[in-house]
Amino acid sequence: MPVTDSSPNHLTGSRRLTLTMLTARDRADGFTGLPADCAKPLRLLAAFQAAEPYLGLPAHAFKLVSWLVRMTMACDWQEGSRPIVWPSARLQQEFLGLSAARVKALNRTLFEAGIFVIRDNEQGKRYGHRGPDGRIVEAYGFDLTPLALRYDEFIRIAAEAKIERERMKALRKRATIARRAIRQTGEALEALGPLPPDWPRLKAETADLVAAGRRAERSEELALVVTALEGRKNEAEQWLRDAAKPVEISPAGLENEPHTTSTNLSLNPYQDTVIAAEDCSPAQPEPKTTTPELVSPEKALRIDAAELVDLAPRLAQYVPPGRVTWPDVLNAADYLRGELGVSRPLWGEACQSMGRDQAALAIAIVSTKPQAHFSRSAGGYFAGMVRKHQRGELRLQRSLWALRQATYGKASRRTVN
Repeated sequence: MPVTDSSPNHLTGSRRLTLTMLTARDRADGFTGLPADCAKPLRLLAAFQAAEPYLGLPAHAFKLVSWLVRMTMACDWQEGSRPIVWPSARLQQEFLGLSAARVKALNRTLFEAGIFVIRDNEQGKRYGHRGPDGRIVEAYGFDLTPLALRYDEFIRIAAEAKIERERMKALRKRATIARRAIRQTGEALEALGPLPPDWPRLKAETADLVAAGRRAERSEELALVVTALEGRKNEAEQWLRDAAKPVEISPAGLENEPHTTSTNLSLNPYQDTVIAAEDCSPAQPEPKTTTPELVSPEKALRIDAAELVDLAPRLAQYVPPGRVTWPDVLNAADYLRGELGVSRPLWGEACQSMGRDQAALAIAIVSTKPQAHFSRSAGGYFAGMVRKHQRGELRLQRSLWALRQATYGKASRRTVN
């Protein structure tokens, strides 16, 4: 098959070749063909399509290349042949819907990018014909050999791009969690009293980091931003731990604790009473006194704090390291409700209606549901649970046992004595 010398010739008007174009042509000249079982043009096109968004090519690049590839036959890619197609310039303009100048610019850009090689005859024309067996006898036009030579490269580029997308997705998720945690911590600190003196500085740094994260285009850049955001989150949460003190939510105790108030001064309310002489009045039996038994959340809900954190991993991220206590779970539930989109007024209504312990259990159960489980949102689902409780229709223990079976298996049943 003849190969035209396309050296620069300004007098004859031949195509001017750059060093990049010459390199692409020389590499294509070394193509000896593919084995018969690998000569599948559409597979080569699919590899190019997967990598094309990351090659920096102009618009219409894939449209043109796919059009050219579909003009080839499987035998054109086999040994002893070369995949060349020769559509006219007018036909190419009509297909792409572009002017002659824009088509020429597109062809030259793809030639310089090493996507195909343009082979013209001595008059700068394209043509070709096939023999009786369908193989190309002579052809001048678009040589698609680079698609076969760069097949492995295209596969690698697409795979690396997929990994990069997954990294960016995971990092953006971490950034969102850190940003929301900082905001929620600020709300909690404000409720406890004056904000720390360094809070304006931390808030400004957080805003700058969030803006930088939105501009980041590579995972390496975004990872630095996320690390810095998580550092601010840890700093703010430490302020909250230092500022938090036990606070009696209600003078009658927590919502789900027994509201029995004893007016006795001691276990023996009669020890300081002056008793009359025995001959003045008959002796009366000493009244028996009892102390109301407080029911712990573990016994009331039939689950301990450590197991609930084990069953609800999203709750665990807000629990400080060490031994898990029920107050830790209650504080973590307040953070978790913000992540799930449960508003503060709805959370307050749930705590008032259900009790903080049951509200924490309910929010933990909601956090274990996949997003597809909700018809609207996790916040709407939680609101429905609150309404069911108010109607006496909520059965949290059933949901708890279902969660245990899904986590531990039907054979494993953990209970709180």
